[in-house]
Formats: sequence, structure tokens, C-alpha cells
Amino acid sequence: MTALRSASGAPAEGRRRSDLPGSVFGDRVTTPRLVLRYTVTGLVVLVLVAVVTVFASRTIGTQEAIGDAIRATSLVAEVAAEPTLTDGVLAGDPTALAALDHAVRTHVVRGSLVRVKIWDASGRIVYSDESRLIGDRFALGDDARSALATGTPVADISDLGDPENRLEERAVQLLEVYERLQTPSGTPVLFEAYFSYAGVTAAGRSLWLQFAPYILGALGLLALLQVPIAVSLARRLHRTQVQREHLFARAIEATDAERRRIAGDLHDGVVQDLAGVAFSLGAVTRRDAGGPGMDEVENAAGRVRHAVRSLRSLLVEIYPPNLYEEGLEAALSDLLARLAARGTETSLEVGVPVPALDVDVIELLYRVGQEGLRNVAEHADAQRVEITVRREGAAVVMRVVDDGRGIDPGPLPDRPGHLGLRALAGLADRLGATLEMESAPGRGTELRLEVPAR
Repeated sequence: MTALRSASGAPAEGRRRSDLPGSVFGDRVTTPRLVLRYTVTGLVVLVLVAVVTVFASRTIGTQEAIGDAIRATSLVAEVAAEPTLTDGVLAGDPTALAALDHAVRTHVVRGSLVRVKIWDASGRIVYSDESRLIGDRFALGDDARSALATGTPVADISDLGDPENRLEERAVQLLEVYERLQTPSGTPVLFEAYFSYAGVTAAGRSLWLQFAPYILGALGLLALLQVPIAVSLARRLHRTQVQREHLFARAIEATDAERRRIAGDLHDGVVQDLAGVAFSLGAVTRRDAGGPGMDEVENAAGRVRHAVRSLRSLLVEIYPPNLYEEGLEAALSDLLARLAARGTETSLEVGVPVPALDVDVIELLYRVGQEGLRNVAEHADAQRVEITVRREGAAVVMRVVDDGRGIDPGPLPDRPGHLGLRALAGLADRLGATLEMESAPGRGTELRLEVPAR
């Protein structure tokens, strides 16, 4: 027989193992598991929403802080700087520059506002609180020209690599705001204020922190309010599943009872009648051997005997024999006999005495063997099939192995009229057993049932 497992017990190369579901209706749902699943999902969603909220709130807060910086620039430019901005400043008059410098240092440069520059339209710095920049000329950027032309304030992050910012600290990020002013003669100039960007973000963070407790608190409260609903739904779902499994078990019991009744009626009625006919025909052929028409009578007796054997095999299929009285090995032998009649080589080994097993375990072993052999007969096209039942450690292990065409062990559909492997896996789960299938196209199939020994 083709080897189906490696020496280490691992699946042979190319074969895949499929754990059949532990419940007739899928995985057993329990209230703690559902509540835990809901809690974890809720926490993940809460964290994601909180992260998005934090990012959005801080962005909005920073934008609002930049808007505050623009408004502050307009205020100090118009209130503190413009009244002392004369044409003498443009001409470089020391007295005019001193008056403007006093106003700027007294009323403007404070807090997060750290630098002031005033430009003329040609790009010359006519005033700065950093006196070394006065008189220097640089090309005006697009933002600066836009603010000077339209009169609309503009804010942007300073490029500390620009020559005009050579005296600024490179490690300190700055926000620059441009505002247009006019001298008494109507000459437009550009007022530039530099704010520490750390101060701007701090203002944005402060704004966000004012609302964060309410936003996050509301999200947390919403999640907590949904926990009782989740618990109620989980309990209801669990009860429904338990009820369905009980109904399924009762349906199986009712089916078994009906099969037992049908098998009993056939055995005590039709089978006995046909057996009697076969005996009568046999007696006739023996008594009138060689007489006219005896060949037809003997053929009829043979057909009746064959019909009796077929009916008895059908009775085994419809309902198993009394496994405790006749033995698991005898029952499995009857199942294998049908395959042997087709020319399939069979092998059976039962190394566990039936009295050592519970009735439910014996019936489960029989059902798994029956379903496995049914699948072999209908789908496998196997040359050899073997069944082994052995005690391995603290468990009883049954294997149904064939060398047929194999399958891809994905989801297995149940066939009408039979329990099917999914249902058997559910029954196994009720007994604490596990049912697995290992297969691959062209490499045979192994059905393995492991039942804890009791």
C-alpha cells in the first residue's frame, strides 16, 4: 500500500490535512468568546477613531493657531509698528529707526513672536530687530510679493536655508507671516513677523486638549453602553445554537429509531419470507433433481438467495447491528464485504476490546467507518482500503485509509440522506473526540478519528 505518512508521523509530502468543524453548525459560539471578540473589536475601533480624531483635532488646532498668528501679526503691525513707521525709516534716518525699534521691542517682540523685518518693494530690509540685517537686499519670494500686491496676509514655514535667515537658529523652526503696511506718504512696505513654530503647535495642542476629554469620553461611553447589548445578543445566539444542536441530536435519534424499525420489519418480514422461499425451492430441486424445469427452479433459488444476501447487506447499511453483542469488528467486516465484492482489497484490524468502550464511542466508530467506506465506494476508485482501530496512549484512534484518487480537503458538502463528515464531526465533538481528514489529489485519503479513552 502507498505510504500515507512519513516516519515521523507528519503528513506525507503533498498531502494536506483538513480539521473538520467541531460542531455541526460550525465552531461553538460561547458568550465569553463573543463578548471578548466584541470588546477587542470595539477597542480596536476606538483606538482607530481616537487616532484619527487626535490627528484631525491637532491639525485643526494648528491651523487655528496659525490663523491666530496671522491675526496677531495684523494687530501688532497696525497698532504698534505702523504708527511709528515714517518715511525716515525708508531713508535710513537713525532717529526714525530708533523710534520704530523702541516700539517693536516694547510692544511686538514677545512670547512666540521672535523676529521682525520690514521690507521695501525692491527687497531691501529697511528695518529688523536684528540690526545686522538692515540694508541687506534679497529677492522677495512668491508669498511676500503676493502679500505686498494684494494686502492679504500670508503665512508659511520659514526656509532657514535662505540667505535672509542666516542669522536665525537652525534648530528652531519658524512660522513667517507677511502683512502689508504703508508709510504716511502712502508707500507700501512689507511687515514680516517670525513666530516660533513650537509655540504655534503648542497652541494647537492646547486647543485640542480642551476638547479631547469630551470626544474620547463620548467614544468610550458609547462603547460601554453597547457592551450589555453585545452580551444579550451573544447569550441569545448561544442559546439558539444550543437549541439547534439539541434538535439536530434529537433528529438523529429519531432517524435511528425509524431506521431500526424499518430494519426490524424487513428482517422479520421480507427477509424471512424470501429465506423460506429459497429453502423451499432448494428442497424441490433436491427432491426432483433432473426433472423437467428443475434448472429454472434452481436458478430461481439462487436469485432468491442472492436477494436475501443483498437485503441483509442493506439492513446493515440502514441500521448497524447490536455492536455490543456482535462486536465492532464483525460490523466493520460486513461493511468491508461490500467493497471486497467489487474487487477492492480490504484490511481490518481492531485492537481494542468492545467491552472497554462506551456504547456511544462504539457507535461513533461504526458511523465514521461507515461514512468513510461510503465515500471510498462512491468517489475514491481505490484499489485497497484498510481500517485500523488501536489504542494510542490515552486515546482510541480509528483510521480509514485508501489509495484512491484523493481530494482537495476544502469545505465538504453534506450529501442528502447521510449524516456526512460535518455532522459526524459535530457528534465527535460532543464526545470530546476529533475527526480529521488528510488527503491530496492522486495520493489517497486518510480519515482519522481520535476518541479519549474512558
